[in-house]
Amino acid sequence: MFGPRAGIRPVQPELAGMSKTRRKSLGQYFTPVSVIDCALDALAWLDRKGDSSRRRVIDPACGDGGFLHRVIDRGFAKPATVAGLDKDEDLAVAWEQNGRGPAEGPLLAVADGLLADHFGRVSIAEGSFDWVIGNPPYAGEGLKNAAPDDLAKIADTYELARLRWKNPGSPERLRALPIEILFVERFWRLCRPGGFIAIVLPVGVFANTRWRFVREWLLARVTLHGVIGLPRKTFRAGGITARTCLALAGKAPAPDHHQVFFAEAEHIGLDDEENELPALLELWKNGETVATDERPWRLD
Repeated sequence: MFGPRAGIRPVQPELAGMSKTRRKSLGQYFTPVSVIDCALDALAWLDRKGDSSRRRVIDPACGDGGFLHRVIDRGFAKPATVAGLDKDEDLAVAWEQNGRGPAEGPLLAVADGLLADHFGRVSIAEGSFDWVIGNPPYAGEGLKNAAPDDLAKIADTYELARLRWKNPGSPERLRALPIEILFVERFWRLCRPGGFIAIVLPVGVFANTRWRFVREWLLARVTLHGVIGLPRKTFRAGGITARTCLALAGKAPAPDHHQVFFAEAEHIGLDDEENELPALLELWKNGETVATDERPWRLD
């Protein structure tokens, strides 16, 4: 259990004086509620035998806290067992501007989501969370401005950092490694055996040849249940049109002949449009495929 702490509802970063340029430099692109709900509905179905009164949830790059507040608001976990980390000190202003009471949580703290093992008296122990969820930063400054000591710690801690080069040499080389690659491993490390992960990532992690080692590393350690492609407009409010996807996994070896559900959503409920995500989830739960000749892996 985490200790009581004043919780804050997510607010628009502009209200806290954070510019779009600032968010872009940090790789921060806050997630639409429809995508968050899709992720949580999927995890709730995968973890349907879990106990929401004891479920421990963390987002190690929580931004405005959107994932965590939905977890609490929808009753998937209690406020005292939900925590979020983000290294951006400007977000503390946004958190504080929204007056949510101490009983409503979650516990949010300014801390390095890749390296923090505690904040205050709260432990961030690896392998201790039932759900690890979120949309980690990408396409921003990443590790370019990281302190040398932090780079050395990352080189020592993260296997994917070492696998990027057969002979890594100086940790300084890690400045060129996309930070989302490290968060893939961080999500896995924080998750308990038998727990579940929902993570928003650039589709290149699952498609580009140079990140094949990431996929091989991940698939040797998790059961990948599904990958849902998101439309380019998903994060247009943040000023980007990157192709992203929602990946759903369990921290357990995949059974023999396991099949991964792949789908692509063209509409996710933005601007009063149709939201295809609930229908895609129902197809996944029912073990159905999603394909048409014209638009493979999309709803007809």
